[in-house]
Amino acid sequence: MARIPALSPRMTRQRLHHSGVRPLTVLLIGERSRLLTAEPSLAQRAIDRVWLASRRGVDLDALTDLVPALRRVAAGAEDWRVWRYDVVVVLIGAALPARRREQALEQAGHLLRRDAAHGTPVVLVLEGPDGGDEQRLLVAAEALGGDALHVVRSDEVDDRTLAVRVGAEVEAVLRSAPARGHVGEDETDRQRALDDTGIVERARDPRLDDLVELARTAFGTESAEINFIDHDRQWKLAVAGGDPADNPRAHSFCNQTIRRPEPLVVGDTRLHPLLRRSPLAHGPAAIRFYAAYPIESIDGYRIGSFCVYDSQPRDVRGLDLAVLRDLALLAQAELIPEDSAPQGLSDTLRRP
Repeated sequence: MARIPALSPRMTRQRLHHSGVRPLTVLLIGERSRLLTAEPSLAQRAIDRVWLASRRGVDLDALTDLVPALRRVAAGAEDWRVWRYDVVVVLIGAALPARRREQALEQAGHLLRRDAAHGTPVVLVLEGPDGGDEQRLLVAAEALGGDALHVVRSDEVDDRTLAVRVGAEVEAVLRSAPARGHVGEDETDRQRALDDTGIVERARDPRLDDLVELARTAFGTESAEINFIDHDRQWKLAVAGGDPADNPRAHSFCNQTIRRPEPLVVGDTRLHPLLRRSPLAHGPAAIRFYAAYPIESIDGYRIGSFCVYDSQPRDVRGLDLAVLRDLALLAQAELIPEDSAPQGLSDTLRRP
């Protein structure tokens, strides 16, 4: 895993969040002045419209400035792990000078060619009069199979109207796109991502203690934890009601949680084909009910989990996984070191 260098003062990323289960992940690339300066910003309006159209949770990363951001993402797709997004939206604004517009289109073409192998659709939003500039990209998309690029031509100057169009297009693209399999993660890269955060062996934080206590109360469980999978162990950073001692990774339920981006919810661990083999599912201190969301590093590696659990089996119907996900994201925002996080990330994790 190549390290992601610090963002320049102009090129920043803001992460916006809309609560809900089965979250969609969207990367929005454009000029800062177009995406983030108004209140509410175009990025905020866009995530609202995607949420309204899909009725699913949404995580949106808004990346600026346009040409450097496109160049960086297109040239280093593995660094940015673009394939982990469900859709990439590129907004090329009408106010761009002709030369920068040409550069943006060129880099969008590079991104399209690189990302087609991963199957991530690209929505290109072109503002301003039709100069035929999208035709080159449509030809490139056809050569890649025809389904990689979706073009929205817009003369709208109203952010609200444009956001409605973008949200509708994203929802339509995702509805028609074939199901994508999960890309496996290299363990060496995942461990390096954890090491880069500096989380392991960090001193206890009262804010995280409050979060796990809140989770325990909200779900009515005996215990809640924030854990990280570090080499061959499960290391516990915050614990409410449970044993604070480490567990071997081989026995850890959280080791199963980090294998997929979705939550792991088990009503009775002794009936689960993998968890029932763990000693943690048996004995006087057995864990029978378990629910967890993965915690990710800034570049998207699943490094740990936020979990709640009980010594008795539970009916998981009606369990509010959106709340569990929100708590996991709050913990994730607290844990990202300031010197490695994009500008304002901790302050911009929000519900629009």
